[in-house]
Amino acid sequence: MKPNLVIIGFEKDFNKNLCIYLADKLDMFFVDVKELIEYDIVNSKEALLRCGKEYIEKEERKTVRNVSEYENSVVNIPYDIFVNNKDYFKNNNINIFIKPYKAEIVDDVVMEDRISLLKNVCHIFIENSKNNIQDCFNKIIAKLKEIYR
Repeated sequence: MKPNLVIIGFEKDFNKNLCIYLADKLDMFFVDVKELIEYDIVNSKEALLRCGKEYIEKEERKTVRNVSEYENSVVNIPYDIFVNNKDYFKNNNINIFIKPYKAEIVDDVVMEDRISLLKNVCHIFIENSKNNIQDCFNKIIAKLKEIYR
């Protein structure tokens, strides 16, 4: 059984492409939490109007809890959803934060606060310094080799 690789970040498209690449190269399944939540709720705007924010949050937690129990998966999850549900990702997961390439996405002060929040729950921190999937893949593999020595 392979543990899940949970990729946490801000750059939606880059992180999704990285996760798909990782899943393909490591012969794992790919899961996009945000898309799965949207699929489970079907029409989130209508659900929000009819059922309220509490219902949406409950459905989000249920979906995240289920995903956290998957095996052999590369999980793409946005920072905010991860932070709100981080306790689900303590077992059978290797949590990897991808620091964004684009500085304007999150300013340095906020980024440092967010990184300090993740220090107790993430195993690996990767700097997306070249905005290149292969480069991030290589960094992740190198860190995984360090962990499993």
